Amino acid sequence: MSQDTNFKKQIERLLDQAGREHRSKHQGVHANRYVIQVTGGGPFDVMYEKGAKTPPNIWCLAKVAEHVADVECEIDRADRLRQVPGQYGRHSALEHMPQLANADLAKFVPKTLTDVRAIIDAIKALSENPGISTSGRAPS
Repeated sequence: MSQDTNFKKQIERLLDQAGREHRSKHQGVHANRYVIQVTGGGPFDVMYEKGAKTPPNIWCLAKVAEHVADVECEIDRADRLRQVPGQYGRHSALEHMPQLANADLAKFVPKTLTDVRAIIDAIKALSENPGISTSGRAPS
């Protein structure tokens, strides 16, 4: 097992511990879909790219990025979706997750397990706050 494959498996284990499988299920060898929430908190959908040809990207609502420092992250705005007729414009695993499908998203590229834990911790902290909307709608 390569170092990259081992790292991706470790990330997958952390996400398996932190959340449950999303109702749209995992997507074979390319992506896992999760719901992370604390007891009594709001659910946050998370998609993890585990494929051999991609970095270990972790996708979630863009607001999570405001609570994670020092982890490589790109904000993917919803307004760029479906610009080409018949094409979604993001990883296909996201399209089947209502909270994420049409929202502004953060795409994290963790380099260490500490980075992954920071992302998970931020999601759990947001889940605890009952005033945080998890609708996935882009701000008006």
